[in-house]
Amino acid sequence: GQEQRRPNIQENMQGGADMIKGLGDTIPKFTGWGFINEPQAEITEITEIPEDFRIGDEVLAEDECYKITLKIIQANDLYPIDSNGMSDPYCEINLHRDLQLKTKTISKTLNPMWNESFCLYIDDRSALANLVIYDYDLLGSNDRIGYIDLDLASIPPFMRYTTTTPLSSSVDGVESVGTITFSYLVEIVKTEYAHDIKSIGTKGQEKLLGIIQLTVIEGMDLPPMNSDGTCDPYIRLQLGDQQHETKVVHNTLNPKWRETFEFRYLSTSGSIIQASLWDNEVGLSDNIIGDTEIDVSKIAPNKPFKYIFGLDNTNTKISFLIKILKFAELGATELQLQKEINDAESRLLAESYSLAKTAQDIDNVGYLIVKLIRATNIPNKRVGTMDPFVVIEIENCRSVSPVREDTLEPEWNLTYRFPINDYHSVLYLSLWDEEDLVANALLGKIAIPLFNCKGLKKYILKDDQLKGVGKGELIVETSVFYNPIRAAVRTFTPKEEIIMKEPDKFDISLLQRDVKRITAQVEILQDVMEGVDNIIRWRSKPLSLFSMIFFVLAVYYIEIWMLPLLGGCALLWSWLYMRYGRGKFETYVEGVLNTPYYLRTGRGEGDGNLDEANMSITERFDYIYNLAATGQQTLDLVASLAEKIKNIGQWKNPYASCLLMILLCVASVALYFIPIRYIVLGWGINKFRKFGMDPNLIDNFEVEDFLSRIPSDPQLQELKEPSRLRRRTG
Repeated sequence: GQEQRRPNIQENMQGGADMIKGLGDTIPKFTGWGFINEPQAEITEITEIPEDFRIGDEVLAEDECYKITLKIIQANDLYPIDSNGMSDPYCEINLHRDLQLKTKTISKTLNPMWNESFCLYIDDRSALANLVIYDYDLLGSNDRIGYIDLDLASIPPFMRYTTTTPLSSSVDGVESVGTITFSYLVEIVKTEYAHDIKSIGTKGQEKLLGIIQLTVIEGMDLPPMNSDGTCDPYIRLQLGDQQHETKVVHNTLNPKWRETFEFRYLSTSGSIIQASLWDNEVGLSDNIIGDTEIDVSKIAPNKPFKYIFGLDNTNTKISFLIKILKFAELGATELQLQKEINDAESRLLAESYSLAKTAQDIDNVGYLIVKLIRATNIPNKRVGTMDPFVVIEIENCRSVSPVREDTLEPEWNLTYRFPINDYHSVLYLSLWDEEDLVANALLGKIAIPLFNCKGLKKYILKDDQLKGVGKGELIVETSVFYNPIRAAVRTFTPKEEIIMKEPDKFDISLLQRDVKRITAQVEILQDVMEGVDNIIRWRSKPLSLFSMIFFVLAVYYIEIWMLPLLGGCALLWSWLYMRYGRGKFETYVEGVLNTPYYLRTGRGEGDGNLDEANMSITERFDYIYNLAATGQQTLDLVASLAEKIKNIGQWKNPYASCLLMILLCVASVALYFIPIRYIVLGWGINKFRKFGMDPNLIDNFEVEDFLSRIPSDPQLQELKEPSRLRRRTG
């Protein structure tokens, strides 16, 4: 049936599929959680909890932790939630409020049979866990049926306790909502990561190999599926029993999703992600357009990989971005690691990125640790509750914190770890409010360069454009470990493309800002040229005399090899001046150097900032017209310069091109016989001599004067004879 209707898929991995074929052992392998051995003790089956057991009787060694195997067997006689007298139940396991695991959903039943096993690795089993039965709803929030609290410290190690327990009701006015049958086993295992574990969850007898972050970017040229020639596409993703689905983008053949999903890369889940493209049909079964398989075992960890697949014999393409985070670099989305960055981890990271180990892994630039502590000063909203969460982004990595419901002072105390591919990257932290029926609301955002990630700090959030002040503050502790030599090498390689960045849209205020920037740079150049002109016109004779002597000595004695040294000395002087020159570095930098020139001087602002609220329609039109005219003139200047240089080489002005050819030959002969320093000396002394004799002499720039004689492309079009112009037909 359905498989026969699917079109053939032609896979195309960016960079060529052949690049990853046959790599074998050259691709880094995942090592998992590093459990040294499994306990050999005999497992005892029990149905009653021993009355004389006390958790204090056992003591864990430094390299040990608890492994709790929890099997959700079945539920019986559940309360019917749906109007058809049935429910669509699944079971959710909650531990420490941050770790959530859940079973599959079984549709239309009151007696679901799951038989699914989960493993919990923890260092403290004194806290309660709970099992919650939900009814899954396609639209709206899922309905809670019932729950039980589970005391993980109630049985001795190496005993499997099986029981059937009535559920506590979560349905108003209903006392009995059914029973749940489950078993759990407590074991003590050894692991080299025991000191890192707060709570880690896996399913079955499996090991966690990493986190797969998969971003569905966009589709291009999809086949029309609707009668109006459009499509309502969405993407389904599946790895093992983990499933995700993008939103439906209606009435388009070029959808843009830009949605990121996380898969837990497990030893039992396989390495193939099934990705399928579907067309949404209201009231009917959805139609599959095409599908593909993504083998993540062939993707090197900690590096972004762009994957594109297309439909055979069509132009349709779907693009994904995949990044696999190994254990050491995991963001703590479902994996809640230790709250504190301990000294042992810091020493290990400092040693890993020391200069002595530079050559061991030249591509591994560094490592970022972000401890998200809490948010403060979140304003209350008029309707509903505030449910904040934080999104952490760096390069193409993205992690989302748990939602803290109904609070204005949320606390997380979670540690996130990310690999660094470029020391010039920027860490983005954004605070959001979760909404049920509408899009999530952005409260505030902050951008932190990696070289400013130093310890504990409170950040005042800015708005979504990172210009004005946003809502709330974030308290975050950051630590960066990097190798400076690897970072230097990476600086001179192509910068990683940020796939999730939205392209800039046209905005009048942005156009105004960019025109100001260009105008300000031109005015800086004019200021410099004006200063030089004052010197060579001898308007200040002592300064002009000193400048001429300095010019002669510098040109005569300075060698070519000294120029890079002078540039380095200039940068050193600038740093020393900023550090010690104005008395207080912070005041000087924040008040002067960190302020753009056009804002600091007020020059290039034209009529000031755009105040649309107080402008009439005519004033707005005039303002936009003047702004566009200034931008047009600037673009014409840049384009004309490039076209004139091109037209010289194409002999569009034969006399000027011939003249330049002769001058270049003469210059070549002169440079062969005369050292360049004497030519520069003669040119400079002639400038001082001319304006010393006649201060009112009009100066000229010979190169500019020459280029002014060369026509640009529009001028060439104007110079064409009518008989050579292409006639319009029809």
